[in-house]
Amino acid sequence: MSMMGEITAQDMQWFACRVKRKQVGGIKTIRIGGEFETFRDRQGRMRKRRVDGTGKAVFLPEHLLRRAGFEVFLPVKKVLRRKNRFTPEKALVAQPLLVDWLFVGWPIGGSRWDHLMDLDVVTGVMGTGGRPVEIPSARVMQLMRQWGGGMLSPECERYLKSGVEFKPNDLVRVIAGPLDGVRLRVVDVSGPTVKAALDILGGEICAQIRSDLLIADTPDGGK
Repeated sequence: MSMMGEITAQDMQWFACRVKRKQVGGIKTIRIGGEFETFRDRQGRMRKRRVDGTGKAVFLPEHLLRRAGFEVFLPVKKVLRRKNRFTPEKALVAQPLLVDWLFVGWPIGGSRWDHLMDLDVVTGVMGTGGRPVEIPSARVMQLMRQWGGGMLSPECERYLKSGVEFKPNDLVRVIAGPLDGVRLRVVDVSGPTVKAALDILGGEICAQIRSDLLIADTPDGGK
């Protein structure tokens, strides 16, 4: 007799948060890193400035939240803009897709609301009945694929691992999260997630697990 249920092994929870607007024009872009050079100003004082064309452009709220240890996804679109007012030449630049909104994530089981609000970066979170609404990880990953714009963090890039190395009936083992160390049988592969069967007391429970949390296993458990 088969017991069919469903459990989910996800290690991140995501929420849609509204950015606090501190200036006209929406979410501000800054440039970080790069190469610097020294120069002497008109008063003869030594100054430092960034070399043109160096450094990385980032959105300020996204940068501040990541620096504080949050995982952040800001959907972006690419639009053509003139490089400067002196030339008609245009280049693709990234702009936020949603006005004043981004997705903030942290590990499941944690509660970082106090820390998040203390940063003075967001004004609130999408919710209902006075409670935050968690955005399904599968939906967030779908949006990352469509609107990542090449600006995803390494952790977000890891979420998008396709899982094509697995196929139905493969044996796999979980390497992180609440099911760490558990051996499973692949039932189906769908984008970044794998549906796998877990044997419990002679029955099977199906689990939806991110493929980057799995490695191939052998019938003898690698012994």
